[in-house]
Amino acid sequence: MRIQRLIRSTSVFVAQLGMALVKAVVTSVLIGAFAVGLMHYMGVPVPNPDDLVNGLTRLADVLS
Repeated sequence: MRIQRLIRSTSVFVAQLGMALVKAVVTSVLIGAFAVGLMHYMGVPVPNPDDLVNGLTRLADVLS
């Protein structure tokens, strides 16, 4: 019984953690799309998606 309770509580925790991760990713994408759209509307030069990915790749290389 005790092991089942531990497994159930761990499962609930992992499910909540996964939902929080999904919410964070969706919120980040929506805010990013809104910010890029607003910048484009205001006439601010917006970098290409390839430039952004290359910058993130270089940042990941530096941090690793």
